[in-house]
Amino acid sequence: MSIFLAAVYYLRKLLQFADMPCNNLADRLKKARMLTGMSQVELANKVGISCSVLNEVEAGYRDKILRPTLLKLLTVLDKDILCDDYYLFVLEQEERLKLLVEKYGLRKLARLIGVDISSLDRWKKGDYQISRRYFERILELKLL
Repeated sequence: MSIFLAAVYYLRKLLQFADMPCNNLADRLKKARMLTGMSQVELANKVGISCSVLNEVEAGYRDKILRPTLLKLLTVLDKDILCDDYYLFVLEQEERLKLLVEKYGLRKLARLIGVDISSLDRWKKGDYQISRRYFERILELKLL
């Protein structure tokens, strides 16, 4: 299939699912998956995650995925559909937090967002994923 035909096919699919809501992770994941034309089982097998995790996220039982799972999903799914601002931040968490620490200092930034210095340092190193709550606090304070 030529690149042109593939693009036309994708645009057709995009229009077909244009009215689907994207209000939460479950909606975005389902829409992104449906655009690929894959079932949950096919997607889970292709990216190497369990079908039950995928099903629980799409059903809304899980409202969070961890970065390694997100990265696996993004090997197949459209980043612009799957990722909201929080998940885009998670993808660049180390770099973004490093810049904030350089600007405010570790202690001051930790105090501003209301978290332990050790937690902030672990997020900056990528050892742990920042929670949506603290990401929203960063946005609320207009630190980005």
